Amino acid sequence: MRRAREISAKDVMEENPFTVGADQRISQVRDKMEDRNLRAVAVTDDKDRVQGAISYRDLIRQIQFNPDRTKLKKVMHTPPEFEASDSLIDLAELRINSGRKLMVAKEGKKLKGIVGDEQFRSAILEAEEMENISTRDLATYEVIKAFEADSIEEVRHKMLDNNISRVPILDENGNLVGVLRSTDVLATMITREGQNTGGTSGESLKDTQIAGGNEKEQMSDVDVSEIMKRTPTTSEGHLSGKKAIQLMEDRDSHEVIIVDNKYPEAVITVKDFIRELAGLELGNTVLVNLVGLEVAEEKAAVHEKIETQLKGSLGRKLESPEELNLHVKKAEKDGKKHRYEVTLKLFSDLGQFTVQEEAWDLLEVVDTALEELNTQVRKKKEKSKDHRN
Repeated sequence: MRRAREISAKDVMEENPFTVGADQRISQVRDKMEDRNLRAVAVTDDKDRVQGAISYRDLIRQIQFNPDRTKLKKVMHTPPEFEASDSLIDLAELRINSGRKLMVAKEGKKLKGIVGDEQFRSAILEAEEMENISTRDLATYEVIKAFEADSIEEVRHKMLDNNISRVPILDENGNLVGVLRSTDVLATMITREGQNTGGTSGESLKDTQIAGGNEKEQMSDVDVSEIMKRTPTTSEGHLSGKKAIQLMEDRDSHEVIIVDNKYPEAVITVKDFIRELAGLELGNTVLVNLVGLEVAEEKAAVHEKIETQLKGSLGRKLESPEELNLHVKKAEKDGKKHRYEVTLKLFSDLGQFTVQEEAWDLLEVVDTALEELNTQVRKKKEKSKDHRN
């Protein structure tokens, strides 16, 4: 197990990944993505130069056009780029900030490697921080649901409107009976190459025929029950982050539905874990203990000052901060006012540091203690550099 900052993009990325050409039709690309269970794919030219990327969501948004004639270059997007030296946290930040499912590394203009949700899923299993995380803290509780009798068109709009890739499906009694993913919707909407019946020749989704047969109804009349998966990945109650991501890996799934008596209470996805990684700034990875403060407003103000320092000058000097303890003691000095005595202790990769300060104002003494701590850390870091040189 390694800390997320110690896992590099080079460790995570897939080199020599499968790609498609920009001159291919949407229907051709959909077939290849389905056959390989890919949610996004890089687009290259005949010299392996990156032209763009395409995801299932891009295809679903373009489904009202003729997929058998539309070329990929009209609907693909420019993927975000990363460096092989980036950390897993850097990758997570790029994934969340860009909103794209696939990121690329280039050597010149040529594709060097990719990172998608599949690569993230495997890498997250190796991150030490996941052992202390619960799905209770990461899951989405406002679950968008649908029913077996809903039409595919209706659920497709739910996915697009809410920017989600899966919807738990309920029966008429409100029990979970399946899950509908964007990949299922797309597989139904676009005919596989070589089929002569069905297809998507309609001018709008309402007119589109379900792929695969000449007796199928219009898409707006097809029930979700016809295409949903009836074996969703579920857990009766919450799990540790480690167990949840392992369950996804074992089931080749990108989500776990948390159920209570067959009802979907919450959903945890690979993206939720990526978002958690993206938030692992130094100020968030340090265990902060405050002792001696009872007033909520005082606690909040002190926490804010500590967080600012850890995300700023002090945090940049530390590679692996572990724990920061702040003990506040109020001493009545003149019968009217309290004088604050503060003991600040930091445990980090540079060792242990202790600072003691006192002042009449709480926030003033915290500022003074943090500044002194910053000075001690800077001197220790400079001394360590001198020894290495």
